[in-house]
Amino acid sequence: MNKARMWKSYMAVPVLAALLGMGSAYAQSLAGADQKALKDMAMANMAEVEAGKMALQKSQNAEVKAFAQQMVDDHTKGLDEVKKVAAAKNVTLPSELDAKHKAMAKKLDAMSGDKFDRAYLDQAGVKSHKEAHALVTKTQSKAKDAEVKELAAKLQPTIDQHMGHVQQLSASIKGGTAMGSSGSAGSTGSGKAHKDKDMKRGDTTSMPGRNDDSGTAGSGTENMGTTSSGNTDASGTSKVGATTSSGTQMPDKSTRPAPKDSGNTDSPNNPANPANKVTR
Repeated sequence: MNKARMWKSYMAVPVLAALLGMGSAYAQSLAGADQKALKDMAMANMAEVEAGKMALQKSQNAEVKAFAQQMVDDHTKGLDEVKKVAAAKNVTLPSELDAKHKAMAKKLDAMSGDKFDRAYLDQAGVKSHKEAHALVTKTQSKAKDAEVKELAAKLQPTIDQHMGHVQQLSASIKGGTAMGSSGSAGSTGSGKAHKDKDMKRGDTTSMPGRNDDSGTAGSGTENMGTTSSGNTDASGTSKVGATTSSGTQMPDKSTRPAPKDSGNTDSPNNPANPANKVTR
């Protein structure tokens, strides 16, 4: 009996070693790039979960908190999917954030209010999801293992949906803040522009009866760059239609009135004169 038990004990050791060796060999059979892809996908999901939990505690914005809750829920599911494949491939995944994501978390933790919201949406939102999108896209085209490729394809729709959502949310929050800080300045500038425009229009208006430096009499209308008909020549004689300094218009001496009809029928200007009748 003792010999039988000893024999079984001796046999158990190599069998266990063989099993461990098979697991190690199976892990080694998975390409190094595929193992790295699994670890990177796990890290991306872990980082989103941790950042989302922080946003739920620090943010006061309802939309930001709703987005953060979605990140916690969806990326927890994504991490579980990565863990399943990694376990099947005997790949050990990281158990904590790497230096890069720890630095981001530390930076976010030092912020508060609107500043935190904008930084969270920029860093853990837009930037991180762009990196995650690039990771799963590359894995689908470069991975050698079919299950790793399938995992990346399974995660991509959720990542893309998050990226579209966070880009709109980030733009909305930034736009609202910018509008609030520039609204008063914009209205002041607009009022000043209208005032300057009115002043410029007023400067181009001529006063009635006022002569300019060239001797041109204003007509009471806006000066459009044309020369008035009431000019005074070099000799000081007023031209046709000129206006004197007192505002009265001088008669045109060059045009003489037609002679009045004396009533004589013999007058050449009288229609009753037989000589003026037209013979048909």
